[in-house]
Amino acid sequence: MPPLELDLFGVAISEWVDGRDEPEIYERDDGYFCEGDGAEAYLAPVRQWYDAERMALRFVRGRVLDVGCGAGRVSLELQRRGVDVVGLDVSQRVVDAARRNGVQNVVAASVLDVGDDLASFDTMMLYGNNFGMLGTIPATRRWLRRWASVARDDAVILAVSTSPYFGGAPCVTRDYFLRNRAAGRPPGQLSYRYHFNGFVGPWSKWLFVSPTDMAAVIAGTGWRMAEVIRPSRSEPYVATLVRDVT
Repeated sequence: MPPLELDLFGVAISEWVDGRDEPEIYERDDGYFCEGDGAEAYLAPVRQWYDAERMALRFVRGRVLDVGCGAGRVSLELQRRGVDVVGLDVSQRVVDAARRNGVQNVVAASVLDVGDDLASFDTMMLYGNNFGMLGTIPATRRWLRRWASVARDDAVILAVSTSPYFGGAPCVTRDYFLRNRAAGRPPGQLSYRYHFNGFVGPWSKWLFVSPTDMAAVIAGTGWRMAEVIRPSRSEPYVATLVRDVT
C-alpha cells in the first residue's frame, strides 16, 4: 500500500481497524529498535486504558475535541457516554479508519490548523501522549500560545504525557535520556522512524515530559497546570491545563 508520503502510522491504524495485528516498530536515531503497543493499545476499550486516562474522564465537559484521535478509542467512549465529540487527525488514512471503526464526527487536519473554531470546544483531549506530538519544546509552546489566543476562558486541555525518567516512555531508556541531556536536548525528546509491514517512514520527533517539565514548557503560553492525575510514575499521567487569565 504505502507511499502517500509513507504514512505508515495511517497504514497501521487502518490494518488494525480491519482486524490485523502486526505491531509497529520504532527505530531510534542511535540505532536502537523497540516494538510499539500495537492494535491492543490503539483499539483498547476504556476498561483497558491506563488508570490516569480513565480517572481524568471526570474532567470532560461540554463539546470535546479529540486531538490525534487515531482509531478513535477516546471518541468512541465519549460517544457512548452521549458526549458531543469531534475527532481530529492529520492522516486521512487514520480518519477513514476511525470512521470505519464507528467514530461519527472526525476530520483530517493538523493540530496547527485549528484556529477560531477552537472557541466552540470546552475540552481538548491530548490522550495517547499527544502533548508531545509536535516533537520539540518551541513548537509545542507556539501551538499552546495560538490556542490560548482563541480558546474560551473556561476551556480545559487534558494533556497526557509520560515521564522519560522511570522507564515508561516508549523507547526512552535511561542511557537515551542521559545522552539527550548531555547534548543539551530535552531528556525526553525522542527522534525515531516508524517501521511497518516492511516499509520505513521518515524521521520524526516526539516529546515526553515529566509533570515538572510540562509545567516549564507551558509557562508563559497562556495556560497553567491545575491538577495532575498520576497513579504511577512509570505510566502516562494526565495534566489538566486551564487558561491563565490572571
